[in-house]
Amino acid sequence: MNVILFTWLHEGAGDQPVLDFLSVIAAELTPYLVIACMAIFWFTADHKGKKILLEGAAVVIFGLLVNQLITFFYFHPRPYMMGLCNPLIPHGPETSFPSDHATLFFGAAFALLFRSGWHSKGALLLAIALIGAWGRVYTGLHFPFDILGSLVVALLCTLLLMSLRNRLTPLYEVIIRLVDTCTAFIVSKTFSFKENPR
Repeated sequence: MNVILFTWLHEGAGDQPVLDFLSVIAAELTPYLVIACMAIFWFTADHKGKKILLEGAAVVIFGLLVNQLITFFYFHPRPYMMGLCNPLIPHGPETSFPSDHATLFFGAAFALLFRSGWHSKGALLLAIALIGAWGRVYTGLHFPFDILGSLVVALLCTLLLMSLRNRLTPLYEVIIRLVDTCTAFIVSKTFSFKENPR
């Protein structure tokens, strides 16, 4: 089933210049787009919002650690390693399951999607996640089940971090104070330099 789905989603890859280009962009740049969105959300959020965003970051970090644990015990070749395709993006012979990129996508999306008042931002990240996930499969880097595995990891990590929210809140508070202090220092030094150039 995994190979059948991959073959269907990957069909035409390499022979459709426009779609090939868009898939490479989707596969490679969407992680940076998610990070950029989270940064914009941070600088436009209130104190409560920043705690929500930190929980999202924690979900992503924990999800990536879970991925590393999975790959330590289980190795699955990527599609091109099985001779199923010629990838549109050069990549080393690493394990395919689960996808770190997809875990990042879905972890950030779920963390916001499940919070009141953040549904629209979470939906935006989920849309980016789906586009990025399609790109990872279409370019031949991952199987559909790799993406599904990442989705499950991201969902479970989101639920776990939600259950630990009260215990982690003091840590989030410390991080917020530290980041706000550093940001204020950088801004003050920048304006001071502009007002008193050497």
